[in-house]
Amino acid sequence: MAIRVVLADDHDLVRTCIRALLASHGIDVVAEAGDGRSLLQGVRKHRPDVALVDVSMPLLDGIEATRRIARLSSETRVVILTMHPDEHLARRARSAGARGYVVKDETPDRLIEVIERVMAGEECVPPGDPEDEVLTTKEREVLQLIAEGKRNREIASIMSRSIHTVRSHRARLMRKLDARTATELVKVAEERGLLRWPV
Repeated sequence: MAIRVVLADDHDLVRTCIRALLASHGIDVVAEAGDGRSLLQGVRKHRPDVALVDVSMPLLDGIEATRRIARLSSETRVVILTMHPDEHLARRARSAGARGYVVKDETPDRLIEVIERVMAGEECVPPGDPEDEVLTTKEREVLQLIAEGKRNREIASIMSRSIHTVRSHRARLMRKLDARTATELVKVAEERGLLRWPV
């Protein structure tokens, strides 16, 4: 039985080329989308085997769309398409639930290979640098307090540490989780399951 795909990219020419490539390998594109919200509608309607998701799309970016697809259709495997190799982006894609990751300047055969491997149950997302992802106990504590809305001075008081130490922990967290603001830091941490919320 043919693999069923929903294809999402905001460039018509790219979608046309990918659709022709997939058809030549017996893969059926059941729906196309030019933005993230249309992608979710297509997934909800067709429940495809694979969603090919461009990272940069209007209305809803590919990473957020991937996370929603994981909740919307657990049987759909997401393969991310991107213009640039980026280990931070690859980690975010994996955390959001992507099973494959393909850079657009790779060979057409590579895309077919990733789709087939993902359908076979494999994960084809680059690992990146695992050392960057390791958080110390203190960093996890600071991260949790930031997520709870605490300011540096409050965190220093709670942890009985200097404000300089708290700022150092915060800076390392920003680097390790590739975040530029506290809001983005918390969002990435939630995506990766690094926070503990009371039930």
